[in-house]
Amino acid sequence: MFWVKHHIEHLRNWRRAVEAVAKAVEDLKLDAEVYVFGGAAENRLTVLSDIDVLICVRKEEGDFRELKKKILIRAMDKYNLPWDYPIELHVHPTEEISLFKGKIKPIKVHPQAEKHLEAR
Repeated sequence: MFWVKHHIEHLRNWRRAVEAVAKAVEDLKLDAEVYVFGGAAENRLTVLSDIDVLICVRKEEGDFRELKKKILIRAMDKYNLPWDYPIELHVHPTEEISLFKGKIKPIKVHPQAEKHLEAR
């Protein structure tokens, strides 16, 4: 039962977690845009949910697995993203964003302030 309460509390703070990721992307000087999609963007989170974050990279940044790792470490170390936060990073080149059109309802994240999450 404790796990459920803990997980739900994390999910309620999804905007703060996504903001930490967006700031980490900005700190790493990546030419990228950050979006939230899935249950959080569509307001249908459940106890089994995670937060899906799409990071659209405009230029080749090397190994995307390593890039995900760098982003998460930065978000945890500098912006206090909990190590056990249920977040899934999806890093793709900007050219591939068309593959997601019509399948997701993304919310663009502006790293300057949490209140600037805007619906698309």
